Amino acid sequence: MVGAIPDEEARTLPDRYIHLVQPGDGERPPDFGETLAWWSNGGDQEPFFEHPADPSGPLIPTPTARRFADFIDDANAPTEATEAMRDASMTLMPETEGAGLFVATARKANPAAALCYGLGAERSAVYPGWFGDFLLSAEEVRTALPRVEEALLLSTTQRSEVLSRITAWMTAMGDAPDFDAAELIDAPLRVLQFVAETGSGATAFSRWY
Repeated sequence: MVGAIPDEEARTLPDRYIHLVQPGDGERPPDFGETLAWWSNGGDQEPFFEHPADPSGPLIPTPTARRFADFIDDANAPTEATEAMRDASMTLMPETEGAGLFVATARKANPAAALCYGLGAERSAVYPGWFGDFLLSAEEVRTALPRVEEALLLSTTQRSEVLSRITAWMTAMGDAPDFDAAELIDAPLRVLQFVAETGSGATAFSRWY
């Protein structure tokens, strides 16, 4: 989800929950840095999916896709502090989807991973925060917005490729054949533009239920 929250809350939430941070929070698996370097230096262009022997069958994830899925899960692993901040953020967001809130829902497949895979390493690197998670003040939103627009306002050819990659992820890594790949590109940008216009803060994160 990507949503608007009051600017003051965006600036003060971390201090409010810093007491919940425990030793070891934020530690990554031993191979995390290696996988990050691999992704950033061409790994995003390796084959993530294979076609089955039966052309009508679904795409098959390769070990490369599984590696990236695990990497995204590890990048924003929940802790007591982050979960408390996410709970608080959800009470501050608009109650219904619209200009100030976008929620992508799916079974099994992670939309944040799909967006990163769809955009590729270079474009997803200019997206704010850390692989789908961010907490930004109004000033930080205004600073980040031009780069987000650069990443998400795509040419026709680029957009077609990104949509194809997102769709492949959401169908092969989960069971969401009707997932709206276009909204995963367009809606976060709309929310951030709304946030910039209204002087709000913004947050984004994933929740599993």
